[in-house]
Amino acid sequence: MGAVAAVRIQGALLLGVSLASCVPAFLDGPNRLDPVAGIGTAALLFVSTFCALLKLRRPWYETRLARLTPPPATAEPVAPDRTFDLLSRTLTVPLLLVLAIGIGIGAATGVPAGMFLAGLAAAMLWQSRWLAAEEKRHGGRLLCPYAPFRVAPDDPHAAAYRESRFWIVREPSADLTPAS
Repeated sequence: MGAVAAVRIQGALLLGVSLASCVPAFLDGPNRLDPVAGIGTAALLFVSTFCALLKLRRPWYETRLARLTPPPATAEPVAPDRTFDLLSRTLTVPLLLVLAIGIGIGAATGVPAGMFLAGLAAAMLWQSRWLAAEEKRHGGRLLCPYAPFRVAPDDPHAAAYRESRFWIVREPSADLTPAS
């Protein structure tokens, strides 16, 4: 599956759900925070997780980019048009849980807890731009293994999921193909 598309899809889905879960925190209610405190809390949650993920994930990506190899012969690449379907199906239940928990915390305490995950999602979208530039720099499509949300202990591919390698598939350039 394409690494850039996977990061973008996960970030976009998480951003929408996490922002929607913040709505109860800003509605009038008995547990609503002072507007300044609510906005300050939201900004603090967002910025702290946004910066933390950017700082932690860049070295993680760089390590994998340094070890790029062609995919194994046994790998079955996921078509780009199937990527969204595969990811959205596996993330449906976790995203609904995020939404329910965020709404519950926002309604009960007035704290926009979803901003914590909105910061993570925004950082993922920011990193997808950087990863797309790296993909261009390396001259191919970056692929990552598609791992199920829950990996069975006896899954023969469990080691590949844990390793989280990136592979590269270089498309033949239009300039290099012989004219007919």
